[in-house]
Amino acid sequence: VGVAKIHNESEYRAGLENAFLYDTKIVIEEYIPGRELECAILDGSPPIVSVPGEVLCAHEFYSYEAKYIDEHGAVLDIPAHIDPETIARIQNIALKSFQVLNAEGLSRVDFFLKADGTIIVNEINTMPGFTTISMYPKLLEASGISYPQLIDRLIDLAFERYGREKRLKTSF
Repeated sequence: VGVAKIHNESEYRAGLENAFLYDTKIVIEEYIPGRELECAILDGSPPIVSVPGEVLCAHEFYSYEAKYIDEHGAVLDIPAHIDPETIARIQNIALKSFQVLNAEGLSRVDFFLKADGTIIVNEINTMPGFTTISMYPKLLEASGISYPQLIDRLIDLAFERYGREKRLKTSF
């Protein structure tokens, strides 16, 4: 919502005006041409890193409309059709991103894969969509973790975290 891809100065001004309808602060980012890939992480010992999936967008970019309004706006290609070496690099970067940020439970790490093979982390989503048609559970399902198994694992992780935090001293 309030996001635009800018090609010229008039679009820039219109994009700013539109963005400021939704908030008093906005983010302006450089457009990165490339494939949009996503990788799910499920915490544990060791964490589970899914196969990467790709968002194939029918719009100029993966906008709110493409994602939520236009039923044909985007297709999730799981697993993504990329070579094994790139898959391994993406999975490694996803796991390192999760660990460096001290994330817990579940996360989805989103990437851009440029034509020259450069991998750019776009964001880590620490509370990704979680319906049965969302990317996160679909990525894990393609990696051998069913939706019921995923729910069970997240409940177990919550109890483990509660046990760790319960032992902490909270008063003095």
